[in-house]
Amino acid sequence: MTVQHRFLPTTPADRADLLKACGANSIEDLLIGIPANVRFNGVLPSGPAQSELEIRRRIRTLMKDGRYAKNALSFIGAGIYDHMCPSAVNQLTLRGEFLTSYTPYQPELSQGTLQALFEFQTMVAELFGMEVSNASHYDGSTSLAEAALMAMRLNKDKKRLLVSSSVHPEYVQVLKTYLANLGVEISFVPLEEGVTSLNSLKSLVTDEVMAVIIQSPNFYGCVEDLESLAAAAKAKGALFIVSTPETLSLAVLPSPGDCGADIATGEGQSFGVPQSFGGPFVGLFTSKMEFVRQMPGRLCGETVDAQGRRSYTLTLSTREQHIRRDKATSNICTNQNLIALWATIWLTMIGKEGFHELAVQNLSKTEYAKEALVATGKAKLRFAKQSTFNEFVVDLKGSAQDFFEKAAARGVAPGVALSRFDGKDTTGLLVCVTEKKSREDIDTLAQLLRELA
Repeated sequence: MTVQHRFLPTTPADRADLLKACGANSIEDLLIGIPANVRFNGVLPSGPAQSELEIRRRIRTLMKDGRYAKNALSFIGAGIYDHMCPSAVNQLTLRGEFLTSYTPYQPELSQGTLQALFEFQTMVAELFGMEVSNASHYDGSTSLAEAALMAMRLNKDKKRLLVSSSVHPEYVQVLKTYLANLGVEISFVPLEEGVTSLNSLKSLVTDEVMAVIIQSPNFYGCVEDLESLAAAAKAKGALFIVSTPETLSLAVLPSPGDCGADIATGEGQSFGVPQSFGGPFVGLFTSKMEFVRQMPGRLCGETVDAQGRRSYTLTLSTREQHIRRDKATSNICTNQNLIALWATIWLTMIGKEGFHELAVQNLSKTEYAKEALVATGKAKLRFAKQSTFNEFVVDLKGSAQDFFEKAAARGVAPGVALSRFDGKDTTGLLVCVTEKKSREDIDTLAQLLRELA
């Protein structure tokens, strides 16, 4: 008898099979050889069961006078998010056979790597509601730029690209770098109340536009009306590209595929990958099946070997992809295998119900933070009419950068001062709240706002 998933806890059925194989009726039957006088029959003084996150918080409290005393409390997001990662994910990912990101050219030697990437692709495609996913990119910004290059190949006669002004400014910088010498005209669609203006898009999109790029939730945390924007783009024959840096939002929001996306990209860092001073991360890339031959990167497929056994291999991968660079759909020859594996293990351990529960916690805590900060009288919600996920913008009475510096001196990073991206925006503070923030953490931020803003 074998347990099907050796890295996952056994199910009740698994345990019953194990006991039957041992000739035992219960776990107690397995302990007969231990003398009764040395068995512990009481209750351990550990209190009620706690989650790993609660245990970590408890340990930090116990060590408050130790070297962790100065650990900062951070409400910084802006494309990189502080989500919980079970310790088991880190331990499994550290296994030596996984410590390479090299392309698995030889399937006979790389079945484990190929299967892991196949599972990664399957989960990413399901999350985005798209038909096909590749085996990852460097990060969310480069996957978005590759989507624009793919749109150029699909709409060869068109040279205009429309980008929402709510797309992450750093993603836009990468996009401009990729397209700098390719003769593409990039125009920006203005915002209305924190989201892409539908009327402006309708007036800007023409038959010469190859694609429209929208981010949702956008840089300000606001949820975009993807269906309406997709309809406006496609009315003029443009491809509709969606970027989702905060992929946990896909647990509670309609998927890009359901909203009409032709290509959907994102960042997998939210899937338990540490913030790590900005990387390495993992770019997600999905599209409709009809465009698969123009998809950049690599694709892992499932097949059978000569004995009819299930096996995995790279598919739709030409020599040009790796050798004749000028003929390639993409020159990415090393993907983020290790980080993709990390995200795959995290998603597997969290499961569908856990994924949804995490998203709901993020929503609830964000709403609590909005109310707490506004109640101080020192902040006002900038886009109060919009639905948000994880992040929101507040306007302070004074300089957001000054408040950041004062709060940082007290061990709290209160968010991102938007003056970093727009020198004229001196009052805006982009605040991020994830499941790792407790009520006490949010109240601490509110109290600092009362004292320092």
